[in-house]
Amino acid sequence: MVCQDCGHAGYAGSQISEHELAVAAAIREIDGLLSAADLQRIRLKYGFRQTDMERMLSTGSKTWTRWERGKVPQSKAADTLIRLIGDDPDIARRLMEQSGIDNPEAAAVFHQIEENAKHLGRTLIRAELRLLRDDASDEFANQLADRAFEAVRDVRRRALDDAKAA
Repeated sequence: MVCQDCGHAGYAGSQISEHELAVAAAIREIDGLLSAADLQRIRLKYGFRQTDMERMLSTGSKTWTRWERGKVPQSKAADTLIRLIGDDPDIARRLMEQSGIDNPEAAAVFHQIEENAKHLGRTLIRAELRLLRDDASDEFANQLADRAFEAVRDVRRRALDDAKAA
């Protein structure tokens, strides 16, 4: 909108908002950052709330909301951590637990991820043992896969604890 008398240009609120979104999207693209849609996809992948992500990343109130709505681009450091969360459910779960977040929906997602991993382990062990039709072998494979899964998770946690203590 341009004033015919003085030539002053004014903008409607929606134009300003659209401009902010376009600028933030351009910054994300130039810096190689995750898009607002990517941020939402990662959050929803685990059933996290926006406030959960803010606590896990130690950001201010409504920061994640502004990132996810596309208003403000996240920093490169935050983007790196968000990518790790998106790629590794163990990191996501650990950050959730360290932040003291009580989210039953996310806990259920992590439980299902573990169950899927155990199922895959059982299937692979059965195939390797070539004992797919023997019930006793199935039970042995289940126990072995469960123990292997727990051992891998414990080793990862201990390594992280040792690195943290060093």
